[in-house]
Amino acid sequence: MKIWAWLSFTASGIGLLLCGCGGGSVPPASVVSAVSPLAGNWLLVGPMPTNEIQFPPPPSGFRLAMTFDVTGNNVVAGGFGSNFCDNVESGFEFGSAVAVAGTVAADGSFTLATPTSSPLATISIKGMVPPANGEPWSGSYAVSLGGHAPACDANLSGTFTATSFPLVSGVYVGTGSTVAGPNGVPAAAPVTFQATLQQGGTVTNPGNGAASTFFSNAVLTGSIKVQGSSCFSSGVTGAKPSSGVIGNMVDASFLMDDGSTLSLLGSLTDITEGHIATNLVLVAGGNCGGITNVIRLPGLDRQS
Repeated sequence: MKIWAWLSFTASGIGLLLCGCGGGSVPPASVVSAVSPLAGNWLLVGPMPTNEIQFPPPPSGFRLAMTFDVTGNNVVAGGFGSNFCDNVESGFEFGSAVAVAGTVAADGSFTLATPTSSPLATISIKGMVPPANGEPWSGSYAVSLGGHAPACDANLSGTFTATSFPLVSGVYVGTGSTVAGPNGVPAAAPVTFQATLQQGGTVTNPGNGAASTFFSNAVLTGSIKVQGSSCFSSGVTGAKPSSGVIGNMVDASFLMDDGSTLSLLGSLTDITEGHIATNLVLVAGGNCGGITNVIRLPGLDRQS
């Protein structure tokens, strides 16, 4: 689990929700079963968590969005949450290194929890699988952010009614500006982005030495077109670095046509998924040089 205050926020990759859960519990793709109504994106405690520095700051209160993968009775989830207290806005993300896992009982109830060995923070979720796709479900949460959080952030708990929101799918566009450019490229040059994104896809789990494939809602694939850059014009997502969606956090890494890697990290601002608040785009390698370059990008709006 990653914990940060927004003043020290850095972009980093989101791993697949099923990392670290072991191959033995994941059936091969040839086993066909009904998709659980629990699988997908859920806003547990609203409004949507945010990774933006806001002025004035948001009202006090906890926010939590999660993405669930369900295979048989096994549930693995990751999520993104934020909270504002003591004039500090902080957040946490789980699923890349430490996933929340559990099983569904015969009556549809489930309890998910981070491993007890998690050194910095823990989270547990209790709930009931909804009777049909898209229907709300009730539950409770308990979060402990450990010694690095303010006292009002250290232990958080409460009840919720979860609201479904779709897997990310669409074309998002936005215009930003360069912060500093190589080889004499002036600062504040406009740069336009068009990203085509699709959440959910098949991944390979090596499992006990025998590879198996399965569908994960954490996967993000797509492509991007860029106008205004002298270094690159297009790119696609790849296996490394990986791209994903966890809760309402979108983390896309594109391999660009000049050999660089463009990293775009942002949060969906509401359940309509009409806007991704992105703040900054980072570019490493390629024709722009070996150092990381920064492009300011306030956000991306969905066009279709």
